[in-house]
Amino acid sequence: MNRRWTKEEAWEWWNARPWLMGLNYVPSCEPELSIWQKDVREEALKIVIPELDLLKELGFNSVRMFIPSVYWILDGEEFLDMIDEFLGLLDERGIGMMPVIDNDCVPFGRPRYLPENHEMTKADWEKLRPVGPQPFDWGHHGGHKDSPFTGEKVTKGWVYWDEEEYRKYGEGWFRALFGRFAKDPRIHMWDLWNEPGNSNRHGMSIPYIQEAFEIARSYDPIQPLTACVWRYDPMFGIDPSVQISEIERVSIDLSDIITFHQYSNFTEVQATVARLEREGRPMANTEWLHRIFSNYVQDNLPLYYDHKIGSYHWGLVAGKCQHYLPWDDIKGRPDLDYTKWQHDIIRQDGRTPYDEEEIALFKKFGSAKESAGSALKR
Repeated sequence: MNRRWTKEEAWEWWNARPWLMGLNYVPSCEPELSIWQKDVREEALKIVIPELDLLKELGFNSVRMFIPSVYWILDGEEFLDMIDEFLGLLDERGIGMMPVIDNDCVPFGRPRYLPENHEMTKADWEKLRPVGPQPFDWGHHGGHKDSPFTGEKVTKGWVYWDEEEYRKYGEGWFRALFGRFAKDPRIHMWDLWNEPGNSNRHGMSIPYIQEAFEIARSYDPIQPLTACVWRYDPMFGIDPSVQISEIERVSIDLSDIITFHQYSNFTEVQATVARLEREGRPMANTEWLHRIFSNYVQDNLPLYYDHKIGSYHWGLVAGKCQHYLPWDDIKGRPDLDYTKWQHDIIRQDGRTPYDEEEIALFKKFGSAKESAGSALKR
């Protein structure tokens, strides 16, 4: 259907499936894109496959993953085959995927990894292909000093859609994915655009997001489409006059399923949930868990289970991306406890829990997910 799902259609789809208990999966071997990089992929999968087995053991049935368009530009259908293979590895373990296709949470300024001219031949792009293990920086959340987490207030992030010469790659990426996977049940839902307005982009991506939904819907996908709400005034959900930004409102109004991020303390989590439930659609929190901000598994997971809100906290095994460290822009605040991990639930050895109680809860709710929450429309 080339339109937004009705609330009734969205609830029918949602209630016909088990509760989604997932996580944002970044392989511990990643500083960058190793599972999609052909020359190191075989070695990366030796680390990734045991982590997928661990996901199954803990009871997770979904992963949210950022899929890099640069490899589609380089390899076309061959890269789509790689995605297909990875979906198969997940499916063998009873796990589906929520791919993230595009993103406003990006490093600041125009990236360096673009062809030097706008003719953009295959040879121009090939010069930029990553080779061998990629460098990373120790001591930084995300694994790089140059990241979206520095607190930059002026320079804007850049996406392909921003320049006419590169826009065909942004549009083509959507067409390639939906042309191949729009009817694939191994994909749970599509996250079309992560954190709209982040990286000082504000409303820049509004027309791009609108076009992205239009492209996706032209393929009549069997999966719901979404783009998240992620930035709130502390009074959001408490003071009715406090609203979200224009670009987030556009994203909600296009989405079949309401998705949101919430890393704040549990009082603010509850207020956000209560406000977004008024939209009358199924919901999923696609990024949470920030122990430094008092955002804990022990509070959040039971809430999402009871309300049948899909759950995707951030992180599995602590690795080269160092998501257990705080964002660079919050370092040094005297009111925060930096002895706590920010994200991730398993230590660097790939087996030892950061917190045994957290793991027990994931196993408990994972085993009960078939009956989670009420099947009634809200």
